[in-house]
Amino acid sequence: MMHRDVLRYGIHKRPDRKPGIDELGQRLMPLFEQYDVNLVLTAHLHTYRNRGRIYDFAHADRGPLYVLTGVAGNVRYPGLWIDHKLDKVIAPQPETDNYLTMKVTGDSLTLECFLPDGTSIDKIVL
Repeated sequence: MMHRDVLRYGIHKRPDRKPGIDELGQRLMPLFEQYDVNLVLTAHLHTYRNRGRIYDFAHADRGPLYVLTGVAGNVRYPGLWIDHKLDKVIAPQPETDNYLTMKVTGDSLTLECFLPDGTSIDKIVL
């Protein structure tokens, strides 16, 4: 778990802000791969995004699963972020509250993201 995200998102009305891998991601993502980290939970951007598994800065069948955990508190950034090419699941926009649950059963971990009304928007089983 870490607060800052590993990806850099483009911002609407700021063409100088190019999407890619954040400086922090450039440093940490290779270490996560080297040490066989299975799951990386990030925050900071107040949005839910499931990126799937990323290895060598691209989608892959191996490598850590990266999840940006969602809205926290009452801060919203409607229409700010440009979707990233590595996003697989994006919370409905404009984004409302959501919550993420984690359940351990035997040797599996299930993450599920819900809207306030209980609608599931994403489910991941590791």
